[in-house]
Amino acid sequence: MKPNSVIIPGDLATTREAFVSRLDFARQNARSIHIDIADGQFVDSTTLPIKDWPALDIDYAEAHLMVKDPIPYLTELKQAGITRAIVHIESFFNPDDLIAQAKEIDILLGFAVNPDTDLEHLKSFFDLGNYIQVMGIEPGKTGQPMLPQTPLAVSYLRRIPSRRLVISVDGGVHPDTLPGLRQAGANFFVASSSIYDSGDWVKNYKHMLELVKDDE
Repeated sequence: MKPNSVIIPGDLATTREAFVSRLDFARQNARSIHIDIADGQFVDSTTLPIKDWPALDIDYAEAHLMVKDPIPYLTELKQAGITRAIVHIESFFNPDDLIAQAKEIDILLGFAVNPDTDLEHLKSFFDLGNYIQVMGIEPGKTGQPMLPQTPLAVSYLRRIPSRRLVISVDGGVHPDTLPGLRQAGANFFVASSSIYDSGDWVKNYKHMLELVKDDE
């Protein structure tokens, strides 16, 4: 299962009110949402606890786990309505235990990679899942400009032979970065500040969709 829209609205909410407003927007416009979870250890920031989330009455919801130890989160995420848990390869977990737990509770997995991580380290995770999230910024804070090496990372992954990778980019996704990322081979784009920070959310979202519509 994949997101319903090539542009996935992000949600780095710290309050229930902000969470609800972004969920409502995502439900009405994309039928998909990308929810960030930060534990204050893997990254400095924290987000709204899962127990305080509203019901995720949406077709597709993925959770980006910016946490030190992802495995204990999986069951709670499944119960909350998450379709896919995206795990940072830089976090601390046993891959066999992660896969066993995901299979037991029937939750999909993806793998995120930080900008300063050698992409060679990512290859060992390809047999565990083909949904790859390339971080365009240092994780944990929205609104950062995209790091210039991001399209190169995407194109490197896209050129790997015999790998049907699904590549998402999270961080720094704006109208001026979208064309280069799409040309490099990215399939999906997580957008937060470019939707919410100024102007009309729906207009901002539709504008980005227009930029990639001809490639879908």
